Amino acid sequence: MKKDLRFVYGILSVLIFELVTCSASGQGLIKKNISNADYKLWSTMELKDISENGQWYTYSLSYEQGADTLFVKSSKANKNYAFSGTLKGTFLKEKWFCSRNDQNELSLLNLVSGKIEKIKNADNYLFTSDQKYLIIFLRTDNKTKIIIKTLDGSAAYEIENVKGYAYNPKSNQLIYSKSASSGCRVCILTLNEKFSESKIIESGNYNYTNFVWQPNAASAVFIRSKRVADSDIKELVCYKTNTQKIFVFEPDSTFNFDEKYRIKQETVTDLIISEDGKRVFFKIETLNQKLKQAEKKIVQVWNADDKYLEPAEREKDGSIKMPKIAVWQPEKNDFRILTDTVFSKIMLAGSENFAVLWNPVANEPQPYLHSARDYKTINLDNGVQQLFLKDFNYRVNNISLSPAGKYITYFKNNHWWIYDIQKNIHTNLTADLDESFSVEDLDRGEGSFPYGNPAWTPGDQSILLYDQYDVWEITAENLKAEKLTHGRQEKVTYRFKTTSIEQKQKNNFDGVSSGIINLGKSIIMESKNGNTTGLWWYKKNNLLRSIVLSENKISDPVLASGSESVVYKEESFETPPELFLRDKKEKKVRTLYQSNSHFKNFNSGTSSVIHYRNSNGNSIKGALFYPANYSSEKLYPMIVHVYEKQSETVHDYINPSLYSGNGFNVSHYTNNGYFVLLPDIVYEFGNPGNSAVDCVVAATKKALEIAPVDPKRIGLIGHSFGGYEADYIITQTDIFSAAVAGAAITDLISGYLYVSWNFNRPNFFQYEYGQLRMNGSIFKNFLGYLANSPVYYADRVTTPLLSWAGEADRHVHYYQTLEFYLALRRLGKKHVMLLYPDQQHVLSDKEQQKHLTEYVMRWFDHYLSAKSNSEFVKAN
Repeated sequence: MKKDLRFVYGILSVLIFELVTCSASGQGLIKKNISNADYKLWSTMELKDISENGQWYTYSLSYEQGADTLFVKSSKANKNYAFSGTLKGTFLKEKWFCSRNDQNELSLLNLVSGKIEKIKNADNYLFTSDQKYLIIFLRTDNKTKIIIKTLDGSAAYEIENVKGYAYNPKSNQLIYSKSASSGCRVCILTLNEKFSESKIIESGNYNYTNFVWQPNAASAVFIRSKRVADSDIKELVCYKTNTQKIFVFEPDSTFNFDEKYRIKQETVTDLIISEDGKRVFFKIETLNQKLKQAEKKIVQVWNADDKYLEPAEREKDGSIKMPKIAVWQPEKNDFRILTDTVFSKIMLAGSENFAVLWNPVANEPQPYLHSARDYKTINLDNGVQQLFLKDFNYRVNNISLSPAGKYITYFKNNHWWIYDIQKNIHTNLTADLDESFSVEDLDRGEGSFPYGNPAWTPGDQSILLYDQYDVWEITAENLKAEKLTHGRQEKVTYRFKTTSIEQKQKNNFDGVSSGIINLGKSIIMESKNGNTTGLWWYKKNNLLRSIVLSENKISDPVLASGSESVVYKEESFETPPELFLRDKKEKKVRTLYQSNSHFKNFNSGTSSVIHYRNSNGNSIKGALFYPANYSSEKLYPMIVHVYEKQSETVHDYINPSLYSGNGFNVSHYTNNGYFVLLPDIVYEFGNPGNSAVDCVVAATKKALEIAPVDPKRIGLIGHSFGGYEADYIITQTDIFSAAVAGAAITDLISGYLYVSWNFNRPNFFQYEYGQLRMNGSIFKNFLGYLANSPVYYADRVTTPLLSWAGEADRHVHYYQTLEFYLALRRLGKKHVMLLYPDQQHVLSDKEQQKHLTEYVMRWFDHYLSAKSNSEFVKAN
């Protein structure tokens, strides 16, 4: 009997499986096409954090039309929580999670019990370093309060009428100011088993704000201010916790300070205490009556010898209006302004015993984005200055401070160097190494560019550098160089993936300090080999251990601080981003979450890499995206989108959307029955226009060979530099049946002699050495500028063109679009121009974005598809 029952159950199981399979198969057959109305279903997922031992993780979903939401989920059990209007939060081990939404409502989640406590009007929060308390700063109307909650639910501590505060994790102390009967009081609260409060200072005349701790809690500094007549008087107070001494910096009585300057008080980042507590660094602003009077003048005087263009001169580098950095030594009562109108930029070094200053304007005016700069150090003990780097060709990330401040790292003449600040010695780190540390296939004329300096090891012991394929460690003292990876032989590129704040580069006033990577701990490394991306666990003197290898796009790994669990994203053009968990102890990868799971109900496109060659025989790649519900039996229209190199986006999942700042969305077109081609372009210096024509035409012809594309229904689109390329291409070929160019450069002569107000500089740098790659000025290559300007070939255009621009564009003036419009108008060509009021280089207004996206689609539909609407292109 039992045997018979088992047989019946088996038959039922098979029948059920068949029914489910048929049902699923049926669902697959009746998938529907995505309509514009369906776009609102899609969200953008961002992986946020993972708890210490990897038991919990968080991610956010952002919607174009709907509330953003943060999700907290268990990686092992079926537990999850959602917090609307929230995009980030904080774990405390595996027990607590805290977040605050856009309505300032704080949610404290007990991960063990699942209980959620809500607290309204929370302006900020933090967990204490001993993991016992949650500090919450509350603000209601004009009232402020601090609540200190014990996480086990016992009694809380409250402080009323708070004006400012700062917490020191090392000492587990809170310094704060609050209103008192006699005025304003500053106290320190020690958060031990029993709370202990001590009063530092109290006054009826001053307010106390902007509190900053010395890292080891030996001192704290803050600003005291009062209103006198029509002016605000600001002074600095330094409190030494071990001696209980108070030092006050009174600018008016001590240094006649207030006649020229005032202390700048905006954020606590304007105040820094040195590690040894001897110095306080702060920002000051100039008070200059002559400047105020000059600003009222009607006539602007533009002198060709000015360091900057006149409007920028009044507000940018070198101006007397720029904040200056000053240092105060409380115990010596010594004050010094470190920056001036010449050496106006600064970084702090050597545990703040030294400052690094540089002059950004010494070689102005000149045609580059950044001029060559002079760098010097100043010893803050004795004031001795040392010029150590002259005429350095500055570029962001080409110069930085080591984390402990012993060395300055810089890239010069294709090599990495370090400068020992104490010893005043320069050392070339890479001169004796066989590999090149300078990008070899850089296709712009901006000089050498490094592969990168990701970080230093702890204590400035060694520096980590990249060549084309591998990671190197070079010790600072004896210059021992070791290759940590071996990718060159297999043509595999290895790079560190920063997964903690410690590993990331940090702002240091006007410069940056490198991050710290501890090679003795497990680190995440990324590999790239053709279309394959990998993530690896790496620890020095251990073999690389694979986390994942995939031809899909792998991104955003997050490493648990207390374990070796890793959560990462994987996506393809066909499949929305999915979260996976890999634990080093387990061989299996676990799926955590599939975003936009409704995608399975809709038809979607696919993507592939295509390979082609330009006329010079260069092997080039492109990304080809197939229409949704593709059939090889049909001929399709195709859109070619142009902008430098785009093939690496072949595996990006692109949410369908009508809200794009440049009016183009790949999925929007594949959903509407189009192929989309994104070709890479390689450039010949001095000939950007024909370089684009050569590569784009070759890519288009290759797509025609391998895909069922109708050669009479191909459109071309580009924005900014891509808009320039689109405009130029249609003056040289008639293979495109319609084109769209946004915010395009059309006249290299007039464009060169104009200003990029986003940079407050003449356009020389963009044309000579930047994207336009003309490799010199119009005065050396006038005919080349003419030959690469679309407007001067307007008579050759046979392709109907839609152009658009933002009337407030500060990067490429809309007159460039207007020039081409007038040329085509005069020649009687088919052309429509859209000019968006109050919009800049990229449209930011949602309604304008939607209008542009829909207009561009109708333009292409009219000329390339069966949806032609003759009324659409008629004159007003």
